[in-house]
Amino acid sequence: MIHIVNGDVVGNKIGNLPGDVLVWREMYDFGPLSHDISGENWISWRAHFFEKKLAIPAELFIQNCKNQNQLLSEIQKETEIVLWFEHDRYDQTMLMFLLNELSKKEMMKLSMVTINEYEGEEPFYGLGQLTSTQLEELFHKKKQPISDEQKKEAITGWQAYTSKNPTDIEKWIADSKRKLPFLKQALQSHLSFFPSLHSGLNEVETFVIKYLDKNTCSFTELFQAITQKRSNDGISDLYFAAMLNELMSGPYPLLECDNPLPDYQNPEPIAKLRLTSNGLDVLYGPIKCFEFYERDWWLGGVYQKKDKWFWNGKKLINKAEY
Repeated sequence: MIHIVNGDVVGNKIGNLPGDVLVWREMYDFGPLSHDISGENWISWRAHFFEKKLAIPAELFIQNCKNQNQLLSEIQKETEIVLWFEHDRYDQTMLMFLLNELSKKEMMKLSMVTINEYEGEEPFYGLGQLTSTQLEELFHKKKQPISDEQKKEAITGWQAYTSKNPTDIEKWIADSKRKLPFLKQALQSHLSFFPSLHSGLNEVETFVIKYLDKNTCSFTELFQAITQKRSNDGISDLYFAAMLNELMSGPYPLLECDNPLPDYQNPEPIAKLRLTSNGLDVLYGPIKCFEFYERDWWLGGVYQKKDKWFWNGKKLINKAEY
């Protein structure tokens, strides 16, 4: 038996369960994506994007991907694989990827432990909140086999999520049979990360701009506020910092801070942030965010700097067609 989890916290807590633990270290809510990212070119492309945005050394990223891919390829077909993933966008994109990859192998037993709540833990953010005893109880009570229908839903979901045309996600959502209980919700949340036609800001950025209106705020306070507001996203601190850095880039930054935001090399969150006059113009004036800068950002398989897609609250619209 092999347990695949997305963080060391959970990995360490389930160490007493039978089998080995594999902590999967990747972020599929971030960076360049396509249907198949196992090739060296795609790994290298992602590695350099992560180095640019998060300060993760490209060599470290590349080696980690190669090691993980090799571990997957060496799993014997008689092994049971247990996937531990909660309900949020971060986890569900990882679940899609892993089921897509594992479905290419010879038949093996796949199971999962997946929840979106736990009695007595409110608000519930993720499995890392739980104790070793609670996680062991989940294993015995909530572990369930993954069906062929669930694998198919993950495969088609991954294809839609990594498509260059994000309307494939809308089609997938409309056709979803919810075989995987939290995937539809996660992809619906993903659509809100596309910028709005009205302001050029996505829903997370809009929250940030309004929260900082006329106030100086620490990165820690802002990160806590967004995780409480959007518990279905699973935003990591590094992802959030990279998003804020985008808003501080170019000749017309919307935000400014007194210290660098956290990254892989310097994770301490000591910065304080505030709006600039440009940020106030976007918040209160007729100015749209995309009039200030071009995004160097990926949303699934969509590169926003090249293909400008916007979310109007109901559907995605390509700016070229608007």
